[in-house]
Amino acid sequence: MALNVILAGASGEVGKRILEELIANNLVTSVHLINRSLHPVQHPKVIQHQVNFEQLNTIENAPNFDLAYCCLGTTIKKAGSKTAFEKVDLHYVCQFAQLVKQHNCPTFAVISSIGAHPNKGGFYLETKGRMEENLRKMNWPSLYLFRPSLLIGKRQEFRLGEHLGALLGKLISPILQRTFHKYKPIEMDLVANAMASLTASAELGVTVVEGKDIVNLARK
Repeated sequence: MALNVILAGASGEVGKRILEELIANNLVTSVHLINRSLHPVQHPKVIQHQVNFEQLNTIENAPNFDLAYCCLGTTIKKAGSKTAFEKVDLHYVCQFAQLVKQHNCPTFAVISSIGAHPNKGGFYLETKGRMEENLRKMNWPSLYLFRPSLLIGKRQEFRLGEHLGALLGKLISPILQRTFHKYKPIEMDLVANAMASLTASAELGVTVVEGKDIVNLARK
């Protein structure tokens, strides 16, 4: 089996980890990256496409894809406004999905968030929920909605809020393990491993992956 894979968001913390997994994966023949600017990675498998996400209509000289990963995402603070955040986490994600649909891609995997819902949970979770809702309407043969809780692990960019959240999460993890395990902070490496496992097999229909399900996929 030779897989052509496409990845958006390879410069992010989970995205770069997935990229490493895909490069090392013998089932993967090519990894196409969708970037604003060139990624520093250099490998024979990796093919880069510099794009304008405002006009993400087509990519030239690209094959049909077997699997698409979307790790696009930002924070309201980093984006600068709710409107700018929505542009990345909702509109860019959906535009990328529509793009890979044109290349007959049957499987789409995206990072969302625990608690995502289109009508409740505040602006952040509602935006994630609307994104999921739009992807469902595209009728993918196989759609994976990964909903991690707080992502922990070594980062290039220090985020005080997430650092404090990770410390708190470690303190209350025993409680979360017994009752609300899906809210337990999770290592970014585990999320990347779980998403990369889809190269071996993917279920038909919509699969929501949370908490222990992420861990179980990562161990496959």
